[in-house]
Amino acid sequence: MDEIDRAMLSWLYSGRADGCLYGAMVVLSAVGGGWGMLAIVPWLFAHRTRRVAAWLIGTLLFTTTLVFVLKALVGRVRPYACIPGVHALCFAPTDPSFPSGHAAGSAAFAAFISTIVLASGMARRLAAAVIVASVVFAIGVAASRVVLGVHFPSDVIVGSLLGSLLGWAGARRARADVDGTPTRAPIA
Repeated sequence: MDEIDRAMLSWLYSGRADGCLYGAMVVLSAVGGGWGMLAIVPWLFAHRTRRVAAWLIGTLLFTTTLVFVLKALVGRVRPYACIPGVHALCFAPTDPSFPSGHAAGSAAFAAFISTIVLASGMARRLAAAVIVASVVFAIGVAASRVVLGVHFPSDVIVGSLLGSLLGWAGARRARADVDGTPTRAPIA
């Protein structure tokens, strides 16, 4: 697995701190690092979206906490700290690498939003646009972490899978809370 991880890293890692790709990756990484949560704040003030927004924030905080615990347990070194020629092309994090918190958080956001949108009865085209935009954003955030040399591909893959699962579960709980939709089938 380590050989595959290193091969994928060398293919994705840009090694350059200039150009449009670098700028886009830095922006995606910054927004996916928690600053994007500021976009949720207005939802807290609207009565109609307040409870769902609170569930989304709770889901993201739970995801962050679980990632923090897993990083402490696994303790994987970041690529820029263990592979010659790989440098952090952005702020160089000092915490362990596995799993990626950026990938987990952005995937949790995308899965939460997608699950809520699918259940909302929103117009098909608009729902599809929201889902595609959130998934593309999550993939971009995950890729940015590898391109910038601060994560291995397996870090972002596992982070994305973990975040997707937690986002889906959080959205199901939010729906159950907001409109009484059961989170599991009743036992007969």
